[in-house]
Amino acid sequence: LPPKTETDHPLGLTREQVVLYEAFVRDTMERIERADEETRRGLVLALLTGLKQICNHPAQFLKQSGAVRLTGRSHKLDLLDELLTTILAEGGAALVFTQYVAMARLLEAHLDRVGIGHQFLHGGTPVRGRDAMVRRFQAGDVPVFQPSRIG
Repeated sequence: LPPKTETDHPLGLTREQVVLYEAFVRDTMERIERADEETRRGLVLALLTGLKQICNHPAQFLKQSGAVRLTGRSHKLDLLDELLTTILAEGGAALVFTQYVAMARLLEAHLDRVGIGHQFLHGGTPVRGRDAMVRRFQAGDVPVFQPSRIG
């Protein structure tokens, strides 16, 4: 693989994300205040997880899939589109990582819709299939590769 390139792109939240974020914090904090100590710990973890999902994309947090509209709802997705457009116009390729399989599935659907060739490698991919996917990516046949440790 070529050397890894990392750049920071601070982004704000869309209006939908702000509304979800504030409502989720308010609701969860109220539940934390009423809960016993053991339950509080689980609620704090759920709060952190939910906030990360909202920041990724509202559809991930809301557990939406299928033909749901994705564009314009997350500046992260908008930036990914912009970066991939530039990378692909220059003949490059990209590895796209996400911590959540649900987000990877949303990205998979989005890339299908916008016509960007991609592969999603996950824990359920057979070993032969994995090797073939890596070879296709390294050969330049598919410009976007999404590896995930979880299926």
